[in-house]
Amino acid sequence: MADVRQRRDKALTRLRAAQRFGGCTRADLLGGAVRAPILSAMADSGTAREHFGIRGADLQKRWAYLVKLAGSRPASLGFMQIDGTLGVLAKQLHTDQATLSRNLRTWERRDNPPVLADATRGKKPTVFVQVPLLTAWLLWVADARAVVHRGHQGFIGTDTIRQVAVILIGRGLRPPPEKALLPLDAERMIRLAEKVEGRIAST
Repeated sequence: MADVRQRRDKALTRLRAAQRFGGCTRADLLGGAVRAPILSAMADSGTAREHFGIRGADLQKRWAYLVKLAGSRPASLGFMQIDGTLGVLAKQLHTDQATLSRNLRTWERRDNPPVLADATRGKKPTVFVQVPLLTAWLLWVADARAVVHRGHQGFIGTDTIRQVAVILIGRGLRPPPEKALLPLDAERMIRLAEKVEGRIAST
């Protein structure tokens, strides 16, 4: 089982590094207006079906709510912590524990799992859940916006950062390895992603 708690600690460390680099707050990097289009792109039913293999209306609603919970705050970073058993989360998702457990096992067995979960037992059971692709994109956006706040010239601004994230998420793609993109690189990346989508639509 994935160590989701450790993954969350590493993600928070990276977010703090972005804050220091940009000399800004978490809200500056990942405020509600910044997260909203990313969460919307990730939760989109068409994207979920075509790129994450999440089919069926009920399952897509469950997925969209997981994405919403995992991006509810600037420091959420694609993670959620549920104090209690998996049944607590199942109630929030309007399903039963057995169904949710089955969904999670199915997702985790994939080469690129859309969701990972980890649980601790005992007197105070806790469930940790991660949407890995959401984590990757939120951290990339935070890093890219930190460059803007730092005042470095020649790199893409906030509008293009959002555009790159939304378009590539809509194609089920991971963020680029570079924390800061040149405008020409961003344009090429968007153009290539749109061509890929066009080829998929024509098949």
